[in-house]
Amino acid sequence: MNAAGDSEQLKAFFQTGHKRHYQKNELILSAGEEPPGVCLIESGMLKIYLIDRHGNERITHFFGAGDFFPIIWLLRGLNRSENYRALEPLTMWVVPRDELLKLIMNSKEILAEMLDEMVERYLRYARRIENLLYSDARSRCAYRLLSLVNRFGQPRGEGLVINANITQEDMARSVNMTRETFGRCLSRFHQKGQIDYDEERHIIIHDVGALVKIIGRQEAEATWPNLMKYITD
Repeated sequence: MNAAGDSEQLKAFFQTGHKRHYQKNELILSAGEEPPGVCLIESGMLKIYLIDRHGNERITHFFGAGDFFPIIWLLRGLNRSENYRALEPLTMWVVPRDELLKLIMNSKEILAEMLDEMVERYLRYARRIENLLYSDARSRCAYRLLSLVNRFGQPRGEGLVINANITQEDMARSVNMTRETFGRCLSRFHQKGQIDYDEERHIIIHDVGALVKIIGRQEAEATWPNLMKYITD
C-alpha cells in the first residue's frame, strides 16, 4: 500500500529539510517530548508504543517508508504519550511544522492527501480496537497478518511477503497476546501451508483467502479491499 508521504510533491518538500539517521532499536522520539519537526520516513521501520502502568509495552502501530509523524502534533500541537523506536536502521527527513502547515493550506492536492491519510489512520485505530475485541487468538493473529501484508506486502512467487523486520514478539504485543500464543497460531498456519518464511524470516502469506475466512469475508473486504484480488476461491 502507498502512504501519503509517497506523494512526489510531499517527498520533494520534505527533502528540503534535515536528514536524520537512526540505528536499530534507537529511540527516535520519547513520550511527551517536543518533536524536532514533522518527520517522513525515507527507509526503514519504526514502532509506536505506550508503556502502561504495569510497565508493559503496548504497541499501537508500525510505520515504514512513506509514513510521516507525529500527525496530532502537526495539526493540534499536542505531544502524546507515545514512543517511537527504530525496528531497523532508519532514515527520515524532518521539516518545520509551520512550513508544512503552510504547504497544506496552499495546496488543494496536498490537503486532499492529508485528509485521506487522516481517514486511513482513523480506520487503522478503529480496526485495531475491533481486533482486540476478538476473544480467540487465531482471529487476532490472522487480523494482524492481514493488516501487515496490506501495508507492507509485496508479491513474491505464489505469495505475498510481509517485507518488514517486525519480530513475532512485537506482532504479539500489538494485538495484546503473548509471544508464545502468537507463535502457536503462526505454527498452525504454517502447518496448513497458509504461511511460510523466507531466508530472512519474513512471513510469506500463501493463502490470503484462508486468513480472510477466519475474519469473515464481509469484514475483510471492507477493511482490506486491495487484498481481495489475491483470493482465488
